[in-house]
Amino acid sequence: MIQRPIHKTDVHYNDFWIKIIGSLIASEMIDSIGREESIFKRITHPYFYTDLLGGFVISLILWEIVRFVIHRLDKKYNWIDHPARRIFLQFLFAVVVPAFLCFVFTLLFMKLAYDQDIFQTEWLYNEFYVVILVIVIINLVYFTWWLFIRWQALHGQSLIAQNPGQENGNGTIRNQTSVSGATAIITVTKAGKNILLAQAEITYVVLEGHYTFIKTVKAESFVTTYTLDELIKLMDPDSFFRVNRQIIVSRNACKSYQNIENGKISIDLSIDIKTPVIVSQKRAKAFRNWISSVAMT
Repeated sequence: MIQRPIHKTDVHYNDFWIKIIGSLIASEMIDSIGREESIFKRITHPYFYTDLLGGFVISLILWEIVRFVIHRLDKKYNWIDHPARRIFLQFLFAVVVPAFLCFVFTLLFMKLAYDQDIFQTEWLYNEFYVVILVIVIINLVYFTWWLFIRWQALHGQSLIAQNPGQENGNGTIRNQTSVSGATAIITVTKAGKNILLAQAEITYVVLEGHYTFIKTVKAESFVTTYTLDELIKLMDPDSFFRVNRQIIVSRNACKSYQNIENGKISIDLSIDIKTPVIVSQKRAKAFRNWISSVAMT
């Protein structure tokens, strides 16, 4: 059975509350540097809440920047395929740039809130080093999280490989593998979860921009980081056909088809699709043979 390379599985970080709580902690931790008063004494002064709010907003903005950079790098330069480039880009855009932006934001905050010149304070010699440390820790958290998600996905694939049969809702056993090395299960993602989707539930696969979407008979839509080339190798060749560079269709979803100009074929699917399903001229003959063979079975 052909398995999806584990480092190509899509990654989603469910980190909303982690960002909120982490930004609050970072704000208070940095604000407490160099202060002799305890937090219990400082909470009685108005400046505590001004500093806490300002630090929280700055921390949250920087966290979002780091997260955005990591999300983009996960898609283009993952840790396994491009380790050297990933380390360099991550250091530059997820450490150096946020640290510089933190300096700029803090300079503006101190000027607007307290009319202070940041160069006349000890911020650059004390707090700034802690800011860099916090940014590095955030990067390490996401890297560790990435490793954990990959381990989970690898563990799930291992279970599939070790258990070729799976019981369905009717109490019968369905095969996980089919001929030609195809697998009956496709790993997809939705709401941050890796979902094992049965091929029988798929109506078509479409490439839209940089994302591959899998549509099901229940009109559900899932995202996968499989390319169409990889998917067609995993799918049952008797049940699925790649009509062009953008679309793979299921035979169960093909309601009708007709010849159009330049030797192409237009397919009418049983489920709505925004993109016209046109079989290219080069694939037209193969499609006729495919649809004829499956109609005879």
